[in-house]
Amino acid sequence: MQKCACQGSFLERFIQPSILLLLNRGPMHGFSILKSLYKSDLMDYSSLDPTGLYRMLKKMEESGILSSELEIENGVQGKRVYSITQEGRVCLVFWKTTLLDYQAKIGRLAEAIPDMVDDEI
Repeated sequence: MQKCACQGSFLERFIQPSILLLLNRGPMHGFSILKSLYKSDLMDYSSLDPTGLYRMLKKMEESGILSSELEIENGVQGKRVYSITQEGRVCLVFWKTTLLDYQAKIGRLAEAIPDMVDDEI
């Protein structure tokens, strides 16, 4: 069987609340966000693509839930630092409600699926 979401690979949609949660604790560089996600015990982020993370950060910034600025050290442009905005904090609260709702619906769906389908595949 080819790689399939049914085998439990990384659930891409949950990256946004994970980033918001990290940045709610304080501003971070993109690479620090990536390292924190890799170390996280919230979900398995081991297959997270760094390029995809940076695209997501840019998209989140464009939507207004993150902001960023370039650090300047000794007159030299440094790394980009990301911060959660007030709109991002509101979004994080909505994510909690959404995730709890998903959890209930996923539980009902999982319970509805029989243990063996089509006489033991």
